[in-house]
Formats: sequence, structure tokens, C-alpha cells
Amino acid sequence: MSELGLWWSLLGEGMLASIAVGVMLPLLGALLFLRKSALLGLAVPQFSAAGLAFGLFLMPFFPAVQAVFLEHGHPPMLYSFAFAAIAAMVALIGFAALASRSNTRVDGMIAVGFVFALSATILFLTAAPAGNNLAETLLRGEIILLDQHGLLVVLAISGLVLAGLTAYWRLFLVAAFDKEHAVALGHSVQKAEVLQVVLVGAAVGGGVVTIGPVLVFALLFIPPLVAHPGLPGIRGFLLRTVSCGLASVLLSWPVSFVLDVPYGPSVALVACFVGLVMRFFR
Repeated sequence: MSELGLWWSLLGEGMLASIAVGVMLPLLGALLFLRKSALLGLAVPQFSAAGLAFGLFLMPFFPAVQAVFLEHGHPPMLYSFAFAAIAAMVALIGFAALASRSNTRVDGMIAVGFVFALSATILFLTAAPAGNNLAETLLRGEIILLDQHGLLVVLAISGLVLAGLTAYWRLFLVAAFDKEHAVALGHSVQKAEVLQVVLVGAAVGGGVVTIGPVLVFALLFIPPLVAHPGLPGIRGFLLRTVSCGLASVLLSWPVSFVLDVPYGPSVALVACFVGLVMRFFR
């Protein structure tokens, strides 16, 4: 019990944050999967990371922000979140505009966008004065180093995103699959698209700033994919998705400790293993 108390005092923030994102991000990934936009789960977090790197590049032009960085060793959370979230929202709006053109291969453009965002991330981090010092910690996403401020950001964003998904889930689905029917029912398709951009942008931006893009990638992509085969119905699909996400984040803690590896990649590997088990017992 004394060892358990010691581990909780050191890693309690990271464990609570992993549970929060283990529910929130798989649900967002399920929405993207149902809309056949799963590739956005790859490109949007990378754009968010590029926005964060761009914020680090611009930090010397904001003396107050740079003073906080020199004092505490990291930029203010709101400053980082603003760049990461705005970059994610711009990417979503841009890809939506491309999807509206009938002669555009959206999947190819998303792949090109991912390469562009990855290259921009590397270049901005190379040019940023503080980029080399923060690149590994920020982009690998050491959730073990998460402090109380980061935990509050994760909990606040997760709560808002889950509340938005609960309130507007039917609107999101009907607007995605049958826009004419949504309009006939009195719903605004444009409102649904704007709300989705805000929710995904906030979740991805907050996730990249606090837990890193690797963990965001893993929880957006893998749980919906492995949960799709099974009994039909939206509720069963969502339940399997959340179960896979929670099992992955919880089982990854002992795996990360025993193997002495970063937590983010551990979640990706454990999620794949959980997916294989779910497929076997489906």
C-alpha cells in the first residue's frame, strides 16, 4: 500500500488524464470513422503539432510569454493550446472545403497534408530557439510529466467534448449520412459541421499540448477500427470503442513501467493487442 501511495502521488495526474482521454478521444474517433473520415485522425493531430511548433517559433516575439518560459521551462498552457487548437481547426475546415469538390481525392489530399504538417513541424522546431529543448517532451507526449495545470486542461476539454457529443450526437449522425433529411427535420447542417470542427479541434489541440500527438493518434485511430466488427448497432459499436480505449490506457501503465518505455507508444501497441483479443472473442 505504501508503494501504491507513492506511485499515485507521483503519477496520479497522468493516470487520471489517461482515463479522461481514453473515453473522449475514442468517441471522437468513432464519429470520424462513421463519417468515413478516419484519415483526419492522422492528419489533424499532426497539423496541431505543427501549430504548436509554430507557436514555439514565434515565442521570442512575445516577451511576456518568453519570460514565463525562461522562468518555468515551458510556455504557458493557454498560449500553446491556442496555436495547437487553431491549427487543428484550420486543417478541418480546409479538408472539408476540399471534400466539397467532387473532383478532389480527399484521401490523397489528407496524406499530402500529413506530410506537409510533419515537415512544417520539424522545420519550425529546428528554427525555434526553444525547439530543440522541448521537441522530444512535447511531441513524444510524456504523460508521466503532466502537472496539475495540464490535468485541469485535459479534464476541462474532455468534459466539454463529451457534453457536446452527448447533446448533438444525433445531429452529427443525421447531418453526416443524410443532409436532406436533416434539413427536413429542421436541423442546420452548417451548425453541425461547425460544432464538429470546434469539438475535434479543441480535443486534438488540447491533447497534443498535454499528452502528445502519438497518444492522440493511437486513441483516435485504433479503438474505432478494432471495435467495428461485431454486433450491429451504434450503441454496441460505441461501447466496444470506449472499452478498447479504456483497456488500452489502463493496461499500458504496467507495460510502460515493466519495459521502461514511453507511455504513448505503449498505448498504441497495447491497443493493437486488445483489438486482436476483441476480434478473437467477437
